Amino acid sequence: MKILFLRVGIDRGCGGTLSPRFADGTFEYVPIPESAELLEDKGVTYPALIARHGGTLDQYSNSSGFTHYDPEFETFTYGEPNEPKRSQLLRMSVGDLLVFYSGFQGPDIAKGTCFVIGYLSVRAIHRAPMDELWPPNSLVPLHRNAHFRRKNPEPTLVVVEGDPSVSRLFTIAQRLSDAHQKVLPEIEETIGFGGSVMRAIGRWVPETHHEKTLKWLTSAR
Repeated sequence: MKILFLRVGIDRGCGGTLSPRFADGTFEYVPIPESAELLEDKGVTYPALIARHGGTLDQYSNSSGFTHYDPEFETFTYGEPNEPKRSQLLRMSVGDLLVFYSGFQGPDIAKGTCFVIGYLSVRAIHRAPMDELWPPNSLVPLHRNAHFRRKNPEPTLVVVEGDPSVSRLFTIAQRLSDAHQKVLPEIEETIGFGGSVMRAIGRWVPETHHEKTLKWLTSAR
């Protein structure tokens, strides 16, 4: 088994704000804005995404534009065409865990504090086929992913297909970092890596810490 942590979601560098975390630990996952041209009638706007606390996500994104909803927790997919994350995804296999965390703002935390929001249990890893029309008919079950909504094919695209029966978006965000976006010491003891989680490059959990990490993730609400 392999476990990879990746940073996702809107932040001050991409979107100009942070996802909200509330005093009871619940949260809204707000994706980043879309930056590419989309297929006609395939884009998803922030007002089209229902917030778990009522209303729609435009109230937290400060935008009514299109969103790059990826990862998406409806059919449980995540796509990446760029290095180095693309190569990291290609190292994964069935049963591995892709764990997502985001920076948050809230009444009892410093802005930017990072929390784990959920994970995909890998069912399959797909390379985008370039010998088909776009989006590819062979991957129709994955078409809710934001990369298949884009107008232009991405030859280097890799998409993780999660197993819906075991993949999860948490109800309660699990704290990962301090106010400086460094892994908390007690969490470092669990996941086996420390330091900054500010950058988007993935962080691998050492094999020696898989059991502790699995217990932490699967016990989360």
